[in-house]
Amino acid sequence: MAAPSIDVDAISRQSRWPRRVPVLLATLLLGALAARLGVRLALGETQYFALGYSSFYRLAENIVRGGDVCFGGACPRPPLYPLFLVPAVLAGKNWLFIVIPQALLGTGTALVAFLIGRELFDARTGLLACAAAAFYPYYVVHDTALQDTTLATFALALAVWLTLRAVRLRRTRDFIAAGLALGAVVLVRAALAPTVALALVWIAVATPGSWPLRLRTCAIAALAAGLFVTPWLMHTARVTGTPTLTTDTGYELWVGNNPYTFLRFPRDSIDASSAVARSHFTAAEREALRILPGNPRAWNGWFGQRARDHMTGHPLETIRNAARKIAIGLSWRITPYRDGAAQLLYASAYLPVAVLGTIGMVVTWRRRETQLMALLLIAFAGVTAVFSAQTSHRVYLDVFWMVYAAYVVAGIAQTLARRRSSA
Repeated sequence: MAAPSIDVDAISRQSRWPRRVPVLLATLLLGALAARLGVRLALGETQYFALGYSSFYRLAENIVRGGDVCFGGACPRPPLYPLFLVPAVLAGKNWLFIVIPQALLGTGTALVAFLIGRELFDARTGLLACAAAAFYPYYVVHDTALQDTTLATFALALAVWLTLRAVRLRRTRDFIAAGLALGAVVLVRAALAPTVALALVWIAVATPGSWPLRLRTCAIAALAAGLFVTPWLMHTARVTGTPTLTTDTGYELWVGNNPYTFLRFPRDSIDASSAVARSHFTAAEREALRILPGNPRAWNGWFGQRARDHMTGHPLETIRNAARKIAIGLSWRITPYRDGAAQLLYASAYLPVAVLGTIGMVVTWRRRETQLMALLLIAFAGVTAVFSAQTSHRVYLDVFWMVYAAYVVAGIAQTLARRRSSA
């Protein structure tokens, strides 16, 4: 009987693979950083502050002037991104103090995509996910823009990786780290609070062991998250009289639920629709606004009540609009709408990521880690249905789709390689 043949070349390639991973990863990360900085420098500084979310920068200016993120009795935004912008204000509105740190954060998202891919599957999947995040057109262009999306995407991706790692290792310090990261997510974007809540529930369900152990680990993570968020809640309670993540909840609810929500949106910004809605206020409504007590709580409550009245008075329309808002948030059309090359580039990158990522989740749906990813999607859909969403509100999810899309691509590549080898 002939001795089995040994593929020496295959063994050599396999032994070289682990040594190549750090080199490939470093190359991808350097490419990600260069792409972000190159695109932003090519676009130039002329319209940088005008086209960004200038409200964040005004909050940073208020901090530098001796105030804080709250002013006039209002706390419209959580504090982390305005604090992130303070160095740019101190440097005399130097845009590079925003562009360079955010380019590094975008590169960090690509790194965390690798870590999540390796945590869930293997290093090959991690490298493919890293490559996708490194050169994803939306990330490359918008990671350096004046908006909180980059920080929110990085913070949530990091929190998810730490959460996955904590459940696998089951060490107290890892659950503390995961909880602190989840708390930071909330202080970047208040709309992610339901996402964080579901992640904490997942920790209790997914952690191996008895239920007392599961509840203990969940409590540790929740306590760490709460400790991170508590100073902000105490501050808003002192300023507004009520502990809150943001004082704009009622107004944002009205923006997403009024008779004119879809008049301009999604072709234009939803703010354009809300401007039209305000222009159609009756004389009685204008008078009611005028005589409100001079504090943001009353103003926010007035808009919130109008939104609730509209929703309860038009239940079928509210349900249809909720489905429409979710579809817009997940759409292949970039919102607000853009034509030409921008739309083509966005769709050509987003559709493969979303389709392959969904396939990957369906294939692995029995895995507890995939159930966490499903909870992230459910939280996004729930917030979007109640309020609203456009592309920039959803792209923090794309990095997780990229991981599962990379898993599918890696699986296809390995299958083809085995077939060639057997042939």
